[in-house]
Amino acid sequence: MNIRWIWLCWALWLAPGWAAETLQVVTEDYAPYNYLEEADVKGLGTEVVEAMLEQAGFEYTLDIYPWARAISLARSRPNVLIYSISRFPEREAQFQWIGAIAQINFHVFALAKRDDIKPFSQLSQARAWSIGTVRNDALEQYLIGRKFSNLQRNNNHEANMLKLLMGRIDLWPVSQETANYYVRQAGYGPETLKIVHDIEDFTGGDLYVAASLKTSPEVIKRLQEALATIKQNGIYDGIVKRYR
Repeated sequence: MNIRWIWLCWALWLAPGWAAETLQVVTEDYAPYNYLEEADVKGLGTEVVEAMLEQAGFEYTLDIYPWARAISLARSRPNVLIYSISRFPEREAQFQWIGAIAQINFHVFALAKRDDIKPFSQLSQARAWSIGTVRNDALEQYLIGRKFSNLQRNNNHEANMLKLLMGRIDLWPVSQETANYYVRQAGYGPETLKIVHDIEDFTGGDLYVAASLKTSPEVIKRLQEALATIKQNGIYDGIVKRYR
């Protein structure tokens, strides 16, 4: 009996879900990819990440923070996942990249009524106006790296949208989906804004889920396999269709 008990404990210890630590999952308020609604974190990115974690069999906590705080946690602690995060060369060595969870394209928006702001072909022309950014996010780092100094740094995109509506900033670089979401939340229609520039040379394209460097290779492998599985079995496509 004792021998059987020892073998049972050993088998349970070897089971994938038994030894797994609880993962801390962090993100920002960046609708429609991730946002807070009645104390629950929702959104396209959130559903994909939760489906991946369920497929992999991990327990986890999930919280929204200001982006600067979220990315700090993911850079400094073990067993931390962060999403929806853009992948570009400056970040490549800072995280372990699990995979893409959503597609994204970025634009520069202005208020439609601003006749003084015409569409422009070169991003450098945006230096003529004040630009609202989210502190430490990929687009802000992209602009800072190109010597933009006319930035008003905020904690989230909702703050940028409100400042744009109040005339406290002139331009708002963000995705079309995110701009539409926050403008509607404020009680306006998408026609309130206009696109004045497409940021085609920004290495966005996809949003990713990534893990802290101190997360074990075994965890990364299980998550990558789980993400591949939900992309193959139709779960991923079903989530994406609900947000189109």
